[in-house]
Amino acid sequence: MPNQAGNAKGFNSIRGVTDSVIEYIDVMMRLRSLRKHEQFWELTGQDFRGMMLRVRSKIVMMENSMKPYEYVEHTADMGLRVRGKSLSELLTNAAQGLFETIAVVATVDETESIEVHLTAESVEDLFVAWLDELIFQHETKEIFFKRAAVQQCSETEILATVYGEPANFDKHEVYTEIKSVTYHQLEVVQKPDGSWFAQVIFDL
Repeated sequence: MPNQAGNAKGFNSIRGVTDSVIEYIDVMMRLRSLRKHEQFWELTGQDFRGMMLRVRSKIVMMENSMKPYEYVEHTADMGLRVRGKSLSELLTNAAQGLFETIAVVATVDETESIEVHLTAESVEDLFVAWLDELIFQHETKEIFFKRAAVQQCSETEILATVYGEPANFDKHEVYTEIKSVTYHQLEVVQKPDGSWFAQVIFDL
């Protein structure tokens, strides 16, 4: 039998994104319309800021709903919540979230590759070691990464290749530097349906 619950969930997710897009377009169209009238110039600073904040909120909502990870605010630090249909996909998505936290990956080409092979005593340790190793490679070899490809993995071992380009600050758009991965509020769990979820906090 078809998975009606899964289909309904997927439909609702798509409908939610569609509604966000429609509302975003509606706000922008209203702004464009107001510009043609004196009413636009009568908007108070608070009204305008409120309108812009609603637009920005919708954009973030749209991005998070379409990506396999989302950002988590945590005092002076930040983190990620990551999803994956398998452990391999979870680790791939976590790496992508890390890369996109550090820099705009669209400005990075794949001119170099680095092979990563790690072992650990638990899936939590492997998750942290994986992200820490990517940060280490980024810092010591002065390279920005664009993507990761996991060849094989288990809960205690990973073999992967990461692709990127030597740092070029005239070309690459940088967001922030990440010092390390912490164990604070760390979660790496497999759900009853076989998919995986992780939460991790970065030390900035």
